[in-house]
Amino acid sequence: MAIDFKNVLETLKNGVKDLAEKNLKDFVASATADGQAIITDLQDDLEAWTQQLANGEISKDDFTFLVLGQKELIQMIALKQAGLAQIAADRFKNDVFNLISNTIVGLIP
Repeated sequence: MAIDFKNVLETLKNGVKDLAEKNLKDFVASATADGQAIITDLQDDLEAWTQQLANGEISKDDFTFLVLGQKELIQMIALKQAGLAQIAADRFKNDVFNLISNTIVGLIP
């Protein structure tokens, strides 16, 4: 199954901005920057895992495990510099990773 990964990336980046606007009104720019940095940092892995998922080489659970496994490696630098509490930054980071997983898994029948 062919996946238009550029479109997926754009959808994810727009989703991050929507999450930031919805959940962190006072930190939209910082949250958007951090969320989009996560997507950029994981882009190569996400593309490979998405293709593996589409080809049936890994399951949806495997994909989710791979994505969420990256969560602890990623720092929310801009949000911390902006003064957002660690708990709120971690909550936003979790939301971003769930967005990534749910969006891509939702594309595969």
